[in-house]
Amino acid sequence: MPTLPFRVTQTGVSSTAGFTATLFPDTMIRPFAMGIGCTVTSTALTYSVQHSFDYTGSSTFISSNASWFTNTGISSVAGLNADGNYIVPVSAVRLNVTTGTTAASTASVTMTCIQAG
Repeated sequence: MPTLPFRVTQTGVSSTAGFTATLFPDTMIRPFAMGIGCTVTSTALTYSVQHSFDYTGSSTFISSNASWFTNTGISSVAGLNADGNYIVPVSAVRLNVTTGTTAASTASVTMTCIQAG
């Protein structure tokens, strides 16, 4: 059975919105493969997709305490749609909208992730 897409939309800059949805992929699926696509509604935002290796399945995971690494294919993208992937296991993936113009309060980025398996 195919994996359902994980989809999250971030409106405005992540630090001011107070919300960063995190995907916890199944690291036991072999081979590990995940496609990521990001679409924007405006050129007002700059964003990156980030991953961590710190999530262990514990309910006490605190995102702000984790070490986050930026996906090299979706890094500091300014106002454009972008896609990328992961071919090695990562334990957490998030969308981080880093900057925006005054129009950014109504602009949004939608990240869709689909994991093979």
